[in-house]
Order: sequence, then C-alpha cells, then structure tokens
Amino acid sequence: MAKVNTVSRGTSRQLDIVHIVLGVIIAVMAIMAFTNPVENMVLFPLIFFTAAVLKIICGVTVIINANSDHDRKFHVRGSFQIFTGVIILGIGIISAVSIWF
Repeated sequence: MAKVNTVSRGTSRQLDIVHIVLGVIIAVMAIMAFTNPVENMVLFPLIFFTAAVLKIICGVTVIINANSDHDRKFHVRGSFQIFTGVIILGIGIISAVSIWF
C-alpha cells in the first residue's frame, strides 16, 4: 500500500519558508564571516545557532507529522535530527564561549 503524505499544504509551505529564510540568513552570515574573519568573528557562533534551530525545527516537524505509532522510522528520523541539532547547538556554545569571552 502506498504511503499517503499526511503533511498539509499550509504546514509544508510554512516549513519551506522557514528553510528559505534561515538558509539565506546562514549563507549571508557565512559569506560575511569568511570574507573578513577577524572583524566578523562574532558571526561563527551565530551560524551554528541558526543551523541548530533549523535542524531542531525539522526534527520536531517530522515527529509531529508522523501519523501514528507504527511509523517508528519517522520518530527515529525526527529524534536523530533533534539530537543532531543539539550537537550543533553544543558546538555553537563552545564556539561562543571561546570567541566572546
């Protein structure tokens, strides 16, 4: 039996807009940070924080949109994305402490 996509168009569109906005923000900060790293060193932790937020939002969305308990692969996939987001957040915190303090 074919799996039917249970994500509504509104939710999918909102998630796409979040991806686009955060992706553009990350790209702009990365370009600014790598063109002049000494002056824009403060942007490196912000890049990690933004990437962590994006990954956590993706993981939560995957878990919310899993339609039942027998879709364990979606819960595992979402949990892994949240775990990855937390790892990236930890790297961002380490980066922020080493650069800002």
